[in-house]
Amino acid sequence: MYWTEKITVFNMIGTNIRDRLDSYRRQKYREQMTKSIKNIIKKIILPWNGNKSDENILAITPSDIKVSLQDNQDMESTYSDDTEHQSQCTILRIVTYLLYFLLWATLYIIAIEYEFGAIYFIVSTLIFICLNTRSRPKKPGELSAYSVFNPNCKAIEGTLDASQFEREIRYGIGNIH
Repeated sequence: MYWTEKITVFNMIGTNIRDRLDSYRRQKYREQMTKSIKNIIKKIILPWNGNKSDENILAITPSDIKVSLQDNQDMESTYSDDTEHQSQCTILRIVTYLLYFLLWATLYIIAIEYEFGAIYFIVSTLIFICLNTRSRPKKPGELSAYSVFNPNCKAIEGTLDASQFEREIRYGIGNIH
C-alpha cells in the first residue's frame, strides 16, 4: 500500500508539473504571437517607420515565428548605426515628395498668375538649398569633401593658408619666397 500511495502522489505531482509546463508553453506561444503581430504591424501598417521594403506575409506557423525571431536577433546584431542614415526609398516617402512637388508647382502657377513667378522660384530655390544643407556633425572616420579630392590633405597650390596670409599682412606680398 505504501508504494501505491507514493505512486499516486507522484502522479498527482507529475500532472501538476505537466499542467504548469503546458501553461508556460501556452504563455510563451502567446508572447511569440504577440511579437510577430507587432512586427507585422510595424512593417505593413506603419511603413513610415523606416522599413526598406514591404514583405508578403503568408500563413504564420510557430516554426516561422521561431525562425523570424532568430533572424531578427541576427539582423539586429549585424546592423550598425550607419543603416540609420542610409537613403531609404519607401513608397510613403516617394508619395510624400510627390505631394510636396505638386504643392510647390501649384503655388508656382498661382505666383505666375500674380506675376511673382521669378521671385517665388528664387525664394523657393534658396529655401531648398538651406533645407538640404547638412547640419549634423561629421561622424568619426567620415571623409570630408576636401580629403576626398585631396587624399593626403596637402596644401593645394594657389590657395591661401593661414601662415601665408600672416606673412603677406606683416611683410607685404612681394617678400614671400
